[in-house]
Amino acid sequence: MGIHSIIVIKDKKDRYLQYFDEKWNSYLFLNCKLPYGDDSVIVQKYISDKLNIDTDFIKISLVGYKKHRKFSESAKIEKEYIHYFYNVELLKDLSTEDFIVNNVKYKWFLYEDLLNDPRIQKVNSDIVGFIKEFGM
Repeated sequence: MGIHSIIVIKDKKDRYLQYFDEKWNSYLFLNCKLPYGDDSVIVQKYISDKLNIDTDFIKISLVGYKKHRKFSESAKIEKEYIHYFYNVELLKDLSTEDFIVNNVKYKWFLYEDLLNDPRIQKVNSDIVGFIKEFGM
């Protein structure tokens, strides 16, 4: 069973930050594996490393978690996951439309954009749904 964080970063225009994952050939929420459930320190360090932002500029809070099963596009099997959902406020402005950090492409999406993107829906519709369920 995989334990992962789902890192939800929104800007002042209610857009969600996504990164392009080559393996999944899709934009996804930032995420990282967790050794054992909730660990805000690991998640904050991960965000800092990925976006080149000092941890002092990252405000993070756990919203909740979901245990569920889904088909893994990469492994081609059904897997069980526990996802811990973190609401993150960046105290540094990254609201340009698209940008690249450490050779990774980032893009902002409105919720409707996430719903209307066929690839995101194929590989990540469960997570997009959980975001709405948690009121994020």
